[in-house]
Formats: sequence, structure tokens, C-alpha cells
Amino acid sequence: MNYHKQMKLGKKVLFYLLTIWLVASFNFFLIRFMPGDPLEHLVGTEDYLYLTTAHPEVLEELGAKYGLDKSALHQYGTYLFRLCRGDLGRSYKNNLPVLDIILKKLGRTFRLIVPAVLLAAVLGILLGAAAGWNQGHRSDRCISRLALIIYAIPGYCLGMIGLMIFCFWLGIAPTGGMSSGGLSGGAYIKDLLWHMALPVGVLTLSKLSYNVLMMRSSIIETIKEDHILMAKTRGFSDCRILFRHVLPNAALPMIPIITMQTGSIISGSMMLEQLFNWDGMGLLVYKAIGGNDYPILQGSLLVLTICVVLANLLSDFLCALSDPRIKDGVWNER
Repeated sequence: MNYHKQMKLGKKVLFYLLTIWLVASFNFFLIRFMPGDPLEHLVGTEDYLYLTTAHPEVLEELGAKYGLDKSALHQYGTYLFRLCRGDLGRSYKNNLPVLDIILKKLGRTFRLIVPAVLLAAVLGILLGAAAGWNQGHRSDRCISRLALIIYAIPGYCLGMIGLMIFCFWLGIAPTGGMSSGGLSGGAYIKDLLWHMALPVGVLTLSKLSYNVLMMRSSIIETIKEDHILMAKTRGFSDCRILFRHVLPNAALPMIPIITMQTGSIISGSMMLEQLFNWDGMGLLVYKAIGGNDYPILQGSLLVLTICVVLANLLSDFLCALSDPRIKDGVWNER
């Protein structure tokens, strides 16, 4: 790796680290301006009111224990110091390490995200290629119109429609939760997949529509290029032209789109997790907001930011790996 590429990589890493620091700082001070006293949620409203008048020293001891008696700047400095050591603090609600709680919930969220992103990517590329290759035909009109309709519907509304159809009308899907309970082995896996089917399907549809539209546009633009016209004049079959010349070039713009979806879909899935009562990051953040659990909120928002940053890094790496013009810096020299 030459000096120019080392400097470029160093600047990019520094930019991402600066982004994480800014978001972490913003999250810290934003949460401190939220209404309510976290001590009230630690001891309960009735006990809080009683201790405020009868035994205020108890509240002072609790504030000192959790560092809430210090100034905001002092808390901020302590927060950054612990953050550098990988310590996100302890939850106010159950006094457990925040990192352990988040990793457990994040794993459950990824059970929905990973299959949804993969399905949306594969189906989006195939359907978008079919629509773009048959531009103006009936199949193109059907796929494009359906994709536009789904794209215009918010993910939360798609989830409600899915619940109404598959749970209440047809009765073939559970109304929520992660499992029926009391199962193990193969029966547990089967039950888990049954509970995953509807939320994964909704997430897939919400991202699939955008992928179809973008892939269709990319196919249409690629078909107009000179090397495709040359392949047609040489008498290549339509199947060979599509899969050997059009798809490899048209799919390149989809790489950053799909990798970025991996990061953004985590925050987008939070509303759906609440809708389907899926015990992941969505319910964790929702309960933390209701209970003013500052460490959980700070840690969750920071982890979500890191996921988006890692998705950006993955996007850059895959783009450079698949396109030699990016890898060799040809575009940067223009």
C-alpha cells in the first residue's frame, strides 16, 4: 500500500472515529435534557415522593452511587473514560452491565435483520433486472407499480396490514413474541422460525421495493452503454448479454445501497419490534425511554451508530473489491 492510499485510509478511519465521538457526545447531553429525575424511576414514584420529604439523604446516597450528584461535565468526562475501556455503565433498572444487555438484544434484532436484508437484496436484484430488461412491457409495469405502492407505505403500516391479514383474518401467524415457550431443540427452532416469518417478511418488503426500483434504473442505464451495443451486434443471446454483461455492471451501485440498509434497518426495525413484541433493541430502547434509564439509552444509540459506521466501512471495502476503478483510485485522479 503506497503513501497516498495510507493517508486516504487514515483520514477515512479518523472521520469515522470523529463521527462516533460526536454522536456519543450528542447522545449524552441530549438525554440529560430529558424531563424527569432518573432517581424517581430507580425507587418508584411513591417512594421517591416519600424520600424527598422524609429522607432526602437516601436520595443523595443513590445519586452519589450512580454519579448523578456530579456536574454534567464531570459525568461527561467519566462517561468518555469508561467508553474508551468498553464500559457502557450499568442499567439503572436492574443494575446489570449495559453492554451485556445490548449485545443480547442486538443478537435478537439481527435474527430479523440478516434474513430480511439478504432476501431484499436477492429478490430486489432479480425483480429489478427483470423489470429493467423488459422496460415498457407488462411485466415491467406490474413490478414497477407494485414496488412503488409498497415503497409509499411506511414499514409500521405494512406491519399492521400483515397482522390484520395473516394473524386476525387467516390465523396462520402468531400475533407477536419470539416463541410459544416450553420448547427445545428442533421444536424450538421451528417455533422460532414461525414467529420470525411475519416480521421478516414485512422488513423484506419495506426494503425490497426500493431495491427493485434502483436496480431497474441501473439496468436501464447499463443497457444504453456502448459495450452492451457491441455485444448485441456480435450476435450474443439475450440471456448471455443480461447475465454476463448487464447484471455485473448494473449490480455495482446496489452494493452501497444494500450494505447501508444493514445499518439503517436496525433503527427502522424498532417500531416493528414493538408492533410484533419482538424482544430486541426496539423494545429495549422503548422501555429505557419510559424509565429514564440513561445508560441503556446512551449505550443503545452508540451501538446503533457504530453499526451504521461499520456498514459504511463494509460498503467502501466491497465497492473497492468489486470495482478496480475504485481500488486503483482512477476516479479520484479525474
